[in-house]
Amino acid sequence: MRTTFVSTLALWNSSKTSLDKLQTGIVKANKELVTGRDADVGLKLGYKTGQTLSLRQDRAEIDALIDSNASILLRMKSSTTSLDQVRTTGDKFMDALIATPLGSSSIPTLMYQAKANLQNLISSMNSNVGGQYIFGGINSQEKPLNDYEGGTPPLRADVSIPVSGLSPGDVIRFSVGGTPDQVFSVTTEATVDDLVASINAAVTASTLSGVQASRDPVNGNLVLKSTDLTGKTDVTGSFTDMDGTAIPVAGSVTRSPQAAIASAFRSTFGFGVNDAAMSTITPDAMKAFLDGPFATLFEGSNWQDWSNASSQNIQSRISATEKVEASTNANGQGIQKMAMAYSMIFELGLDRLGEKTRDALVNTAISTFSEATTGVTTMQSKLGAVQEKVEEADERMSLQKDIFDAKIIHLEAVDPAEAKIRVDRLMTQIQTSYSLTAQLKAMSLINYL
Repeated sequence: MRTTFVSTLALWNSSKTSLDKLQTGIVKANKELVTGRDADVGLKLGYKTGQTLSLRQDRAEIDALIDSNASILLRMKSSTTSLDQVRTTGDKFMDALIATPLGSSSIPTLMYQAKANLQNLISSMNSNVGGQYIFGGINSQEKPLNDYEGGTPPLRADVSIPVSGLSPGDVIRFSVGGTPDQVFSVTTEATVDDLVASINAAVTASTLSGVQASRDPVNGNLVLKSTDLTGKTDVTGSFTDMDGTAIPVAGSVTRSPQAAIASAFRSTFGFGVNDAAMSTITPDAMKAFLDGPFATLFEGSNWQDWSNASSQNIQSRISATEKVEASTNANGQGIQKMAMAYSMIFELGLDRLGEKTRDALVNTAISTFSEATTGVTTMQSKLGAVQEKVEEADERMSLQKDIFDAKIIHLEAVDPAEAKIRVDRLMTQIQTSYSLTAQLKAMSLINYL
């Protein structure tokens, strides 16, 4: 018979090797027990691994859309709240105008309240969420509405140039921010509107720079407005008629909503709102002014004296297949009409007008308030419709998430009970291995000599 020699060192080392395998196994089993997912999905699924990766990617895209929709809903709810305040305040003031007899004691109160409400309107339109102005359209980094009297943010400077007797060879000169004069020579242009189109085309072509041309609706002048949004770059300009039928005129002015209204009033009536001649304005003359020069200050390019907002709203994707306008802007007709109505009451000398003219102005203001509240309500309804779409998209995507989760679990999940049994079994084996190692370590021939 032959005896095989096995040393205690060999037995000791063999238990250590076994212990390393057990520890690796328990790490894997613990991970599966905690995550509920196979520790090595690729090893388990093989060629089906791509399927689970695709499912997880689709689920991650849904998570990103739901997070984005939460921001959209916050912005839209804030917009709706602000518009609701604007509409409610406008309704209450209109009711006060209808119910309050106009007299020496009530008129100053109405004028004060109208100005305060306009400031609140501007403040509401300049609301921001997460550092973005919610009524700025795609221009969400700049305050949508300017301060009524100018200031913060500064308004773009412009120059109003009287132009007449246009003929080839006439010259428009202007300077932006003290730079050398830029020159535009008249060729085929016969009207101020022709000049506006040609100068803006030249700016687009980069042969001229720094201005945007328009026609003043009140006096018909050519207006060159600085493109510097900070309001720090002044503009000067002049018109020279080569036939000698006009005198060159130069000037510079920084406009504000208040200055624009004052200019339109003076151009129409020949005096300011503090003049004693206010009482001579007839109801028909006031109505013509309100429906004409005054109304044009709150629409088209003239609204730029009030607004820096973009008329283009933010487009947002709310699901894999849907895209919506997820914002509104301060250029809505409801906001323009609201600003117009408040301005009528406190800026046009209501306390200095004759009784019939005053009644004509107030009646026009009431009608304008009615249009304004209708316009604001329309803005709210559009936001509400989009908000409903976003919430419905979230509901659908939540169901899709559940489906993806079920498919992922079917491919990757482990049985938690089986994982717990494996953890317990491996722990028992490790403890046994530690015990055997300790016993082997204690064995020595010296104990038997």
